[in-house]
Amino acid sequence: MSPIGPRTLFRVPVFIATIGALAITLVGRAAAGTWPFALVTNFPVQLLIAGVTLTALALLLRARLTALVAVACVVLNGLPVVSTLTQDARPARAGAPRITIGHLNAQTRPIDVPALGRYLATQHPSIFVVLDPAQADVSRLTNVAPGYMVYRTGAHVTMNPEFVRTVVLSRIHLGRVRHPDDPDFGASAVDVEVDRAPVLSIVAFGTDSPTTSGRAGKRDQVLHAAAKWSRAHSGRRVVMGDFNTTPWSSSFRRLLHDGRLFDSLSGFGLQVSWPESNVLLRIPIDHAVLGPALAATARGTGPSFGSQHRSLHVTVTERDRP
Repeated sequence: MSPIGPRTLFRVPVFIATIGALAITLVGRAAAGTWPFALVTNFPVQLLIAGVTLTALALLLRARLTALVAVACVVLNGLPVVSTLTQDARPARAGAPRITIGHLNAQTRPIDVPALGRYLATQHPSIFVVLDPAQADVSRLTNVAPGYMVYRTGAHVTMNPEFVRTVVLSRIHLGRVRHPDDPDFGASAVDVEVDRAPVLSIVAFGTDSPTTSGRAGKRDQVLHAAAKWSRAHSGRRVVMGDFNTTPWSSSFRRLLHDGRLFDSLSGFGLQVSWPESNVLLRIPIDHAVLGPALAATARGTGPSFGSQHRSLHVTVTERDRP
């Protein structure tokens, strides 16, 4: 009997890993609307990287079957990623007014308020929303940067915001700033009327992380409330926040469809935002989606200021009519 060489020994674990990666991909696709399988649809980039790595290993080991399976994994996960990367931004109307809006999910953690102040002073976003600030930071946010008016909201529409769930910092005058009427939004949400073109209304909110089936259901309940809010407002609307889902999930696609919204990410790459502490697992779960009358001219992630979420900013203007 001829001895088993190292190449043969390595083929077995590589084949098992490749079958596992493809199985995870297929199960995620087949049950994309069912927890916990829906979680898989949020990680096509990571599965794509795994597929490319396994393909290279299979070719190095001359394992043809393993290479074919790995290539299938690459194709299945590469398609949604490539689709995101190749989408074009919606055309913007030349010369129309622009406004930059940003947000950060502070996750009730103490954040670096002075660093946030320096960011606002240099980047000059028109509106910046802090979701779930630590209560000790609320008073410090009041004077975070010169020229910004401060608005605070509590956990529901009738509540005097003694326990603050959102802080809105604005360089422009705002109309109504309060918790949305719909209680399905949950505690961390704010409904803003804007007095300057091109935006007329903004809703920003956080959702539950889908770590259990029940929490996934609560997240989808908030996204459903956001879709209802969107349909009730003009085309000059922005829906933004920590959605706890990625552009490739059925929950996100349902929000766009039901809310008649468009993703501002189109034309700007992937822009991953969470978790700040692990670059390999980082995915885009912080979003800004726009009504049909708006287009994004710039979009990016900014510092996390101590949160596990990177901040997000988007510059919007009027959409160019065809």
